Amino acid sequence: MCFVLTLDKDKPKKEFDLIKETMSYIVQKYGYQSASYCVILRKNNELIGDINFEERCSCEATPQKRIAELEQPSSPALLFKDLDDVCSAFRAPNVRKKAKKVVVCFLNYTLDMSMEKTEKLQDLVEDIKDMQVNIVPVGIGEDAKLSELKKMATKDGTALHFGEYESPETLGTAVIQGIEGKDIYEKYKDYFTTPYFVFFRDTLSYITLLVLHFALCLSPSTVSFSRLERVILVFFVGRIVMEMEQFISAKKNAVKARKVKRNSVGCTPLECSPEDPQEINEAGNDSLLPKTFIGYFSDRWNVLDFITLVLYLITFVLRMTTLRISTDVSGNRLLVVSEYFYGFIAMFLTIRAFGQVIERLRKMGTIQIALFFIIADVLAIFWQFLAMILAFALPMTKIYVAEKAYTSGRDSADSFWWNIATHLSWSLLGLADQDWLDSVDVPSVFLVRLLYGFFLIMAVVLLVNMMIALLSNTYQQVQDNSLHEWSFKRAIIVRTYSKNNPIPVPLNILSVPLMVLWEIILGSPCCTSFDTPGLDEAGRSRTLDKLVKKLERRYFEKYGYEFPLTEERKMDHLVRQNEGGRKMTNQIVREIFQTYGNKAKKLAFGRRVLIQGTGERRIIALGVVNKSFDCHKMPGLSIGTVGYHVDDGKIFEGGCSEVGREIEEIVAGSEKEVEEKEGAGKVFKKPPYISLGAMDICASPL
Repeated sequence: MCFVLTLDKDKPKKEFDLIKETMSYIVQKYGYQSASYCVILRKNNELIGDINFEERCSCEATPQKRIAELEQPSSPALLFKDLDDVCSAFRAPNVRKKAKKVVVCFLNYTLDMSMEKTEKLQDLVEDIKDMQVNIVPVGIGEDAKLSELKKMATKDGTALHFGEYESPETLGTAVIQGIEGKDIYEKYKDYFTTPYFVFFRDTLSYITLLVLHFALCLSPSTVSFSRLERVILVFFVGRIVMEMEQFISAKKNAVKARKVKRNSVGCTPLECSPEDPQEINEAGNDSLLPKTFIGYFSDRWNVLDFITLVLYLITFVLRMTTLRISTDVSGNRLLVVSEYFYGFIAMFLTIRAFGQVIERLRKMGTIQIALFFIIADVLAIFWQFLAMILAFALPMTKIYVAEKAYTSGRDSADSFWWNIATHLSWSLLGLADQDWLDSVDVPSVFLVRLLYGFFLIMAVVLLVNMMIALLSNTYQQVQDNSLHEWSFKRAIIVRTYSKNNPIPVPLNILSVPLMVLWEIILGSPCCTSFDTPGLDEAGRSRTLDKLVKKLERRYFEKYGYEFPLTEERKMDHLVRQNEGGRKMTNQIVREIFQTYGNKAKKLAFGRRVLIQGTGERRIIALGVVNKSFDCHKMPGLSIGTVGYHVDDGKIFEGGCSEVGREIEEIVAGSEKEVEEKEGAGKVFKKPPYISLGAMDICASPL
């Protein structure tokens, strides 16, 4: 095995330390008896390290000690020279022809892949391949490019790219897998722990639980627990364990994010506040708990899961109570209520099982997303219907009560109000009988029918049509942004199931305690989950920020400020808002210039100017110039002129035309005045000045 360290001299030491620790990890895994090692590292164009195939190590500590003593190179990287040395190293006489030969090439910079150098690199790679050598290129840091590394990899090799804050164990394991390939367990872990397979297995678990409830709904009621109920109990125990694990994981991520943010600022809790660190941690946990709840319930599927679990817990308590105090099915009200709850659980499970599957589909998913938005709008209209029913039910009730007292002398309302409210509610659906409004008193019947007609007009005609228009508008908005809405929901599903336990319910009842026990045996805190050891989370966060800024810089270099609009309705809103603002400012301009005359001829030679807006492509300048000055030039950039440039926010004159003088920058809607102390065409004895409203900005002689 030959390690090639082709590194840029100006890179941080963190990258070089990661490479050395990774090499030590690989040497530790392969040992010194079954493998020989060679390190190619240059310093001032000379090989250093004294690790080659010609020397056999007596113990494992020898190569690791020499690797630890390697110094970071201070000279430019020479990839082609290093690959030539690789060819020379494998041509050494003590390298057996039948031995497995591997080159692990570490790079941390971007290659200069011109046509000539690309051909030369391919020739060197072909020479190395002819010697039956497997090349595994590894990029370290943000400057290495995976596309360039793949050109160096041989047929059996794998190109890798990691950040400088990755753990040596993770990087070393990836290199070994690139050399040896992945075993069955690793292939299973990579293939069957993807979010899509976790989602598929979780969906099968939900469908199985739904089938059990379907069978339970068709089975007769019994006081004792049936086999179906016992199996359902096992499933729900697994569901409770899964939801608890998901909630704890969300809280852990929030705590980890807070620590990363605190470390990135560079202060500890003790330094940031003189209070007790334990009190600070308790206060932080108290503030994190509501945020964790809000984040958990922001997903509608988590809300359905929570409702289902609460209903089952109530059902389980009722069933245990029934089992303890009852012996007969007939006349058992608690048993009947518990059976009701089983039916409601089956209803929510159906929505949960099929709803998330439908949401994953491109066309049907957008319809379901629109349906959830429509439900929210219906709830808003629902309160309007309740208010309308209450408003009309009260006077109609009073009319009947008064009519009853008038005809029979009784003034008791009995159940009038409830009957009328129920009648009005069914009228919204067209299921009410109008004969119910008849009575013996003609004026009372006339008033009631008049109120009933107004109610139908207000509720059925106006509110129902308003609801239809609102729902149509909501559906159209979702359809206009269907790709964004569907992509966002799908991203949430991927994020959720990428963090979930890959063991499906109810098998997680066994796997989760075993994982907790394994963590306790290893000596790590409980519930540490699958955190990779040795990770510098603060460093990873800083690296991610640098990468995002780098990508943003590349985007601006290529596309400038031409960002694509995410929603066309935002552009329509901006256009309408801009048009309305323009009309308003035009009206203000007419009122301001009324004293000077608002004709075009007078405005062209006026002394006051209202600037509505400027930008990179609209440059406005105000100033005083000579009579023969070219008006296509900016005032203040030539001798004998002075001018205020709005885009720079500076005064320019002949003495400082390059940089100008700093003043207060103009804002939209500001008024500028250019005044001459003496008459036009004469030599100025007093300096002209430019004012922003009533405040003088600059006075300068010509």
